Amino acid sequence: MFLLLFFTIGVQAQQVKLQVTPTTLEKDTLPGVTLQLYSLPDTLLLQSLVVRQFPAVLMVAPHTKYLIKLSATGFEQLEKQVAVGEQPIDISLVLQRKNTTLKAVTVVSAKRLVTQEDDKTIIHAEMLANTSTNAYELLEKTPGAIVDQDGNIYLNSTTPAIVYINGREMKMSASDISSFLKSLPAGSISKIEIIRTPSAMYDAAASGGIVNIVLKKGMSVGTTGNINVRYDQGVYGAASAGLSLTKGMGRVRTYLTYQYMHRHYYEDINSDRRLQADTLLAQSSTTKYFSGNHYVGAGLDFAWTPKLNLTYDLRFTGTRDNNQAISLNEISKQGDQHAFMDSHTAIDNKGRSTVLTNTLAMRYKIDSASSVWANEVEYTRFNSSGTQSYATNYDLPAHAPIAGYGSLSHHAQAVNFKSDLSLSIFYRLTLEAGLKLSRATDKNETHYFSQQGGAPVVPDTFQTTAYRYTGNITSAYTQLTKRVYGFILKAGLRFENTAITGNQSIPRPASFGIQRNDLFPYLYIRRNLFTIFGYPLTGNAIYRKSITRPDFDALNPAPRFIDQYTYETGNSALKPQLTANYEVNATYDDFPVFAIGMNDASCAFSRVTYKDEQTGIAYRTWDNIGSYRELYARLFGGLPSGRKYFMYMGVQCNYVDYQGAYQGAPLQYKRTSWSFFTGHSLKASPTMSFNLNGWMYVNGFRLFNELKTMGQLNLSVTKNAFHNKVNIIVSANDLLKTNKSLFTINQGPVQVSGARIQDSRRVGITLKYNFGTVRTEEKKPAFVVPETTP
Repeated sequence: MFLLLFFTIGVQAQQVKLQVTPTTLEKDTLPGVTLQLYSLPDTLLLQSLVVRQFPAVLMVAPHTKYLIKLSATGFEQLEKQVAVGEQPIDISLVLQRKNTTLKAVTVVSAKRLVTQEDDKTIIHAEMLANTSTNAYELLEKTPGAIVDQDGNIYLNSTTPAIVYINGREMKMSASDISSFLKSLPAGSISKIEIIRTPSAMYDAAASGGIVNIVLKKGMSVGTTGNINVRYDQGVYGAASAGLSLTKGMGRVRTYLTYQYMHRHYYEDINSDRRLQADTLLAQSSTTKYFSGNHYVGAGLDFAWTPKLNLTYDLRFTGTRDNNQAISLNEISKQGDQHAFMDSHTAIDNKGRSTVLTNTLAMRYKIDSASSVWANEVEYTRFNSSGTQSYATNYDLPAHAPIAGYGSLSHHAQAVNFKSDLSLSIFYRLTLEAGLKLSRATDKNETHYFSQQGGAPVVPDTFQTTAYRYTGNITSAYTQLTKRVYGFILKAGLRFENTAITGNQSIPRPASFGIQRNDLFPYLYIRRNLFTIFGYPLTGNAIYRKSITRPDFDALNPAPRFIDQYTYETGNSALKPQLTANYEVNATYDDFPVFAIGMNDASCAFSRVTYKDEQTGIAYRTWDNIGSYRELYARLFGGLPSGRKYFMYMGVQCNYVDYQGAYQGAPLQYKRTSWSFFTGHSLKASPTMSFNLNGWMYVNGFRLFNELKTMGQLNLSVTKNAFHNKVNIIVSANDLLKTNKSLFTINQGPVQVSGARIQDSRRVGITLKYNFGTVRTEEKKPAFVVPETTP
């Protein structure tokens, strides 16, 4: 493919004539009109000129979308999107005179909920954020994404997607990311980018795709902001309040956001496990969660020169948690209604955590086309500390109670440096290249003590652990994009060096590590197929190779106590998983409609549940179980936004086939799952709208946990008042209380069935007041001749 790209450099792509004629309703004489031509979807300025003789003739590329902007003194600015095929286009645009007596003009532009840009799906989050308290809830409502109750996000694979914030990976474990997303206000999110098949520009460790959460930044002229308060009521209540300010003055723009959230919710887990053929362990656990969270976001955007831009971004999240759990355990013989062993455990957890992210970025625009050099340095620090106390009382048979307590500390930090260069060179060829250095360190210590009855307190050597983890990833990539004969061809190659080491000092010395070099190819082909009702249907074909590396939780061999019948541990011999992805998809007017693909994974690893043959205790761990092949197909459709009624709906089918070994026995496992999602919006009046969205998961599969049908239906009503300065939003989440995880595990000697239920049905109200003063623009000459692109 690289040879194909280079050999086609000398082939000049066909040019199409685009003729633009500006007119007015009054047939006025226009002495000069400024015309600007932008490429879509990246909105890069291609040409800018002052037209004094009409029509204006532009030579453009076929099978491409453009944005035309017209402006003239005394007239309103006009924008028009144009889809260019293979035939010349002649368009006439009517300019309207400015109404000088009008004091205020409100322009409302309908923004699509879902759009497709090459290999990236963009979800504009405003509609979903209005009915959500945090980023976790917003992701649950994102079309095409399935979020399990541990915070893992699945797109088109059984491998979870990687979570990015503002284009940077969160170097935290799945549980830490879940807690962070629940502490991130939904109103701080601008959009969500779903990248199912990332290009060579992105890290190769994204077998399940990437979910990039883009946070809002202040980009206004003058000073604007809003104040918001929200209250939700489920079984327990939750409240939040915040302030957002943005200010733009000249070349400097700043923003500040603060949000406080207080949440109180619960989770129930019930399970039945076969200890022996005729022995059943029934467990039920109820956990109440109390948390208070402070979120601060601030930043500075400085345009040093028209080509050089500098930004600094700061994000801070501080959380205090207090979790209280009661667990009941009952062991009985089959056919006997009376238990012969009965106990209950009370657990109390208290903790604090902070996440601090600093980012300094520089962006230099090399030319007036799309050549850019971007550099970025980011430092993230995560700290958490807490205490845990527990007491187990044995009711049957009578036994001395066992009590214990412990302290936990977790400190992690990550430093990333990234430099990306994009050059538009001759014959519509774009070269992308970059370098990235990442270093993550993690230090985890737990110290536990136990006491049985009235005996002295002694150290608990089973739960006391201490280990360190260091991960260094060095990567470089190059990527070429070429337009030729109606095709867009993009081919890339990424090199990554992986150096992961871990050292455990308690309870016993142990070490683990990964040292390897890998190459990851990428290929993307795009072409407009044909036109339907004036809009193009575009086909895309993608191939990529990726790697899934085990994190420190999966590698660390120290056991982690769950209860007297279960513990979990890592596997220091775990190997990375390599996955090849093939996908063909189609978009209609940049709206995703169809996709079919395959994930082919070797050396696949998964979360598994084994049984200790000596003690009979079940333990959860990770293991390389062989290989799997996963086929998936996705359909997506709907009505266009901008009308009184808008809707979308979609379905995805996944078929997975595992071949390997499970706890020494051959593994042949196949399963088909379905996911459905839909959304509806009705604008009942200019100031009132209704929104309904939902999802359903049928015959689900998560790490060999087979799930029964589950889903969620959400409704919201939005009312704007006082010239849109006040927004009132009433919402109801999980109306039918169907977001229940009913699961079964039937692998080897492990047979478990149960249910996991959370406080997901909630009714809430949000009040938001928008304020601001807009700075008066400086007077400018009647005509300004802008820089013209040759």
